[in-house]
Amino acid sequence: MKTLLFPHSFQRIGWIIFAISAAIGAYILFTDNTDSYLFNNIAIIGTCIGAILATCSREEVEDEMTGQMRLNSLLTALYINYAILIVCSLLIYDLDFLSVMLYNMFTILLIFMVVFRWKIWRVKKATENE
Repeated sequence: MKTLLFPHSFQRIGWIIFAISAAIGAYILFTDNTDSYLFNNIAIIGTCIGAILATCSREEVEDEMTGQMRLNSLLTALYINYAILIVCSLLIYDLDFLSVMLYNMFTILLIFMVVFRWKIWRVKKATENE
């Protein structure tokens, strides 16, 4: 079965792009410097591209178990993301909800990254203990 994953070498590039773009986004967020469209676009597009490259690149050993962990992590991220969105839609209104939707662009990727890396770490730790 053919998978649509990027080569493993793209993973490191993705993490670098993600880190730089997320840092720019955090700077814009915490300094309330939202008037710079260029930096906003760099932060948004870079974070998306970096997260996709980091999460959708092959692992060093990409087998059926890794593929199953990837699928389970994606479903877990989907469930958590939409649970958060439902809660936010019940509690947050007006223009503040626009900010929630902005962050929602990234949460599914971020949750997937955390869950998948955590599962990979657990498997590596379990195999080291054997």
